[in-house]
Parts: sequence; C-alpha cells; structure tokens
Amino acid sequence: MPFDHKPEPIATSRPKQKGLVRRHKDNVYGQISETKFNRYVVHDIARYRKYVDEGGAAVYSQDELDELEAAGISDRLPPRATGYYLDLAKRSQAVRNLIKARPEEMEDLSGEKDPSNQLKYSPVPGLLHKYELCLIYVVRTCSSWCRYCYRSDFLTGKTEKDTASITEITDYIKGHNAAVEAGEITDKPKIREALLSGGDPMVLSNRNLFDYLNGLAEAGLEVIRIGTKEMAFFPERFDDNFFEMLDLFHELHPHVLVAFMVHFTHPDEFLHVTNDGEWVRDEHGRFLRNRLVESAAQRLRSRPFVTLENQTPIIDQVNDNADVLRTMQQELKRMGVNNHYYFQCREIEGFRAFAVPVETAWKLHTESQHGLSGIERSRFALSTEAGKMELVSVIDGDERLADTVGGPLGEALAEGLVIFRLHRTPFENRQSDIVIARRNPDALWITGYEDRILYDGRREDADDKFGPLLAALAPALMTAAE
Repeated sequence: MPFDHKPEPIATSRPKQKGLVRRHKDNVYGQISETKFNRYVVHDIARYRKYVDEGGAAVYSQDELDELEAAGISDRLPPRATGYYLDLAKRSQAVRNLIKARPEEMEDLSGEKDPSNQLKYSPVPGLLHKYELCLIYVVRTCSSWCRYCYRSDFLTGKTEKDTASITEITDYIKGHNAAVEAGEITDKPKIREALLSGGDPMVLSNRNLFDYLNGLAEAGLEVIRIGTKEMAFFPERFDDNFFEMLDLFHELHPHVLVAFMVHFTHPDEFLHVTNDGEWVRDEHGRFLRNRLVESAAQRLRSRPFVTLENQTPIIDQVNDNADVLRTMQQELKRMGVNNHYYFQCREIEGFRAFAVPVETAWKLHTESQHGLSGIERSRFALSTEAGKMELVSVIDGDERLADTVGGPLGEALAEGLVIFRLHRTPFENRQSDIVIARRNPDALWITGYEDRILYDGRREDADDKFGPLLAALAPALMTAAE
C-alpha cells in the first residue's frame, strides 16, 4: 500500500554531509575535475530586461514584459533560460513557446499543488518510492524552466518536497531491501533502480553528482537513471571532465547501468535549425543535427554501460502536431535515443494555459505512430497517483445506440468510450488492469473522467470495480429477463 507518512515541512535543503560521504575517498575524488560553466542563465523580468539591454537574444518585447509584470507571472514560475537556449528560441517558435511565459498562465491557477499526490509516497524527504524504482530530488533548479513543468511546485518551494541527503536515502534503501528479503515487507518489491531528478541533476558539479551515483551504487542498485534536459538547454555541459567522472564511476561499479532520461520536446532542440527556422538535409535527404547535441549523444552512446531514453509531454503550441511528433521519434532513434513515453500534461497550477485535451493528445500521438517502425514507437500515458495509465484506445460513439440499447449503457455507447491500461502501478494485483470511461473530449486530465467511469481497475474491491458498469447494464439485463 502507498505510504501514509508525510514528512515535516523543511524550509531549507537537506544537509549533504559531504565529509561523511567522501570519507577515505580522497584518491577517488581527487580524480574528478570540474569545469566552470557560464550558461548566461537569466531569470525574472528585471534580469531579462538587463540581458536584452546588454545585447542578449530578445524573445520578449518590452510591452510583453510589462504585461508579465502586471500579471505577476513570477509568483507562479519565474521565467528562466540559458543564453544558448534563448538564441535557439529566436530561430524556433516552438522553443520560444516552451520557455516563454504567457500572462494567461495567471488567469486560471486551478490544478494540483502537489501533482499526483506525490508526498503520499515520500517516506524520506527528497525520496518518492512508488515502484521498484525510487525518484530522488537532488537539486532545486534547471538551466531553463519549461512553462509546463510539473515540478514547478518543487522548483519554487511551494510544497514540502526537499532535496535529498544521500546518506538518508541509502539508509532507507538498504533498510527497505533488507526488510523485503526478510519477508517483513511483502507488498512492495526491492528497490533496484533510482531516478535522479529535481530540477536537473546535470546542473550539479561533477563531484556532487558523483556523491549520488556512487552512494546509490554502493547501496546495491542495478540501474541509475539521470533525468535531464541539459542536452537541450546547455549541451556543452557534456564535456571531457564530465565523461572522465562518468568513466571513473563505471570503473568502480562496472555492473551498474546508467540511463539518461533525456527530455527533448521538439525536433528543433536537436536538429540543425537555420536563422529562418528551417531544418537542413544532407545530400541523402537526412536531417542534419545540432553539432553540440549530436556530439553529446555520440559520446554517451559510445559507452556500453549507458542508454538514452526520451520522454516528454505533448504541449499546446509546442509539439501538438502529429508530423512533428513523428519526425521527432524517427530522428531521435536515428541519433541513438530510444522513445520512451509521451505524456499528458499534468494537472499543475496554471496547466490550462498549455495543456492539450487528453483525447486530442492521444489522437496526435496515434497519428504520429503511422509510418514508424517497431523500434521507433512510443507510449502515450498519464502519470497519475495510481501509476502510469496508458491510454490505449478511444472508441467513437454511435448515437443510434442510445435508443437501440437504451438506459445508461446506451448513452455511454452513444458518447463513445476511452480505455486506459494500468501500465505501471504500485499494486501487483492491478498490473495491466484497465479503466473504461465514457468519452469527454474536453478532459485535460484523468479528473475529467472520474464521474464517467464504467469499470475501474484502480479499485481493489470487485464491487467498486464493476459497480458503475453493472448499474449501466441493469436496465438492459432487466429487459432481457422479461
């Protein structure tokens, strides 16, 4: 069962205890070198004004900045971006829309303060434990901030979530796994994987990132994921010093897989984009890539202990186009990046400004799969409190069935149905169960279907699962019995 424990509010970051973590490892840490990066990160309206006045890439007009200040946009999520990404935004409307704040974000701040009730699964500050994988918050910032970011509550400190202490995390992992092996915990498997997240772990220094990698490996984990958009925001981060640290980690822990969960949202982030916003092809008709991104991907792929996986939401005015999504999947796979998930935009505060309706997003994703090979394809899912729910089908309704079948069932069949599958769930006995609901073309999240569900595989009790469906079938069954 999910954890009922909620950690006490913590105003500051957890103590890192670097001295304890690095004790007796001077010879190891002495081999790790750092690079002082100048990302030209700008954030908040005042700093954008100064940046533009000094000749930086102008993606806002002065009137737009005035409107953002009047709307109080920084109260929701301050604008933030690297100089590199702002320069790309000048050439790409999609990239511009991804990071460019809109006054309408403040018009409707309805949504979840803590998306998917994540604190429910947080037994230790900075740790989310839902599956055999645990998520760890390691830093409270990124090089740039996507306007749709479902971690915005964490970035701005609006919830109780905090960064993790690696000593507390490894103590928890070891204790949990020992309890599973002893049979003291039977409803959750051993923790085998961890996802470093935040924020973006790649904004950490090499030594600070190594603290987490090494600590988790010493705790016995088999796979460590690094969730990052730095390859899009600032690919120069993947430099010689970083790869020397990564190779040192592999030398010490040769059996640990490192999976980079990269976050490309649009092909403009990794293809070569001209000043006119066009993609460029070579003599064979293949798209040319951004040189810095391609170099980072090639260097990662050259290491057999590394994999690259992409996942991103479908966002209004950014990638809500089937042809764009198809090109993205084709070209990522050609670059050696696996297509993992396409997500529905989460129901965060202000999400209505950039969310695409669930059924529209599903249709776009479904259309994008046409022409893709088996190794290029991806899944479309909602990452909910109950786990990752894959939307597998939207069935059109037939108004004639309202009269032919009659009753609530006829009405449901006339409206049409949506079918979700529990692709990932904390509950073993509900894995791959389904949820069937009447269609709602305006729904932006699973909450838009809660009062329309016919069969609910998220429920444990059979009466709760089948209750709505039996109620809909009752008139038809009574007619048949007569």
